[in-house]
Amino acid sequence: MMYHVSMRKALKYLLCFIALFAQEAVVSSETILPLANITTRVLMIQSQYGRGSVFSIDIDGREYWITAKHILNGRESPPYGTITGNTASLRILNPGLSGQQWLSEDFKVLDPGKDIDIAVLVPSHALLSHPMQTILAGSDNINLGQECDFIGYPYGGGWRATMSDGTSGWMPFVKRCSISALISEGNKIWVLDGINNVGFSGGPVILGSGPQQTVFAVISGYHQEPADVIPADSNVLAPNQVNVEPVVPSPKQKVNVNSGFILAFDISYAINAIRKEPIGPLRASK
Repeated sequence: MMYHVSMRKALKYLLCFIALFAQEAVVSSETILPLANITTRVLMIQSQYGRGSVFSIDIDGREYWITAKHILNGRESPPYGTITGNTASLRILNPGLSGQQWLSEDFKVLDPGKDIDIAVLVPSHALLSHPMQTILAGSDNINLGQECDFIGYPYGGGWRATMSDGTSGWMPFVKRCSISALISEGNKIWVLDGINNVGFSGGPVILGSGPQQTVFAVISGYHQEPADVIPADSNVLAPNQVNVEPVVPSPKQKVNVNSGFILAFDISYAINAIRKEPIGPLRASK
């Protein structure tokens, strides 16, 4: 028990550290802006089913952490089902060490509903004591074709950003996307045009920057499409090249590949679950 308490203190300290870190972080003498605020709120998380991403939002002055439901129950494709039990013990990567140190944390879990790939995690105390600013959350007034960003830890890894004093910390990757469609028959799912990777699950999709940063969706996964497998000994010709030998077609094999369509559940599911049960820890005043 004493070990668990010390880990909590370490986690709280390190999450304070990363908020300060993002304000000074430099890479090749370039300051990390304008997405510094949201990147301080996105961490790598690990469950018994693997690694993913988790992020923090504040609702009515209370702290909540959002991730994908399948990270908690292991269902990586529909139907996502429900979450068994109302608590979860998860591990968060220590963002302030060069190696890998995983800090244990217990959360209460709010399930937004059956087959909705979002889970709301509620810590017993506010983990981010002094976040840079409040992140807006909502999906009103969004237009098709609008550009957006999604943030997380692909393949269970991050990158090292260096501060001006020489210290460094783990940071998430930021990737670009655009809004392609909104599926509203059944669950409300945003279809985004971009290349998602394993590990971004649970990360936020955002619009805008600075004080106008708004989370409007949570990454669930990506749509796959079949592609032909070309045997290594296939006779592949360059443009205008003449094949002097007859080509004997071989039976085609198929493999599923990333289609470039990202699937993300609307953030309103998380907000509604929070409004229904507002049990998040109050944000400490600055």
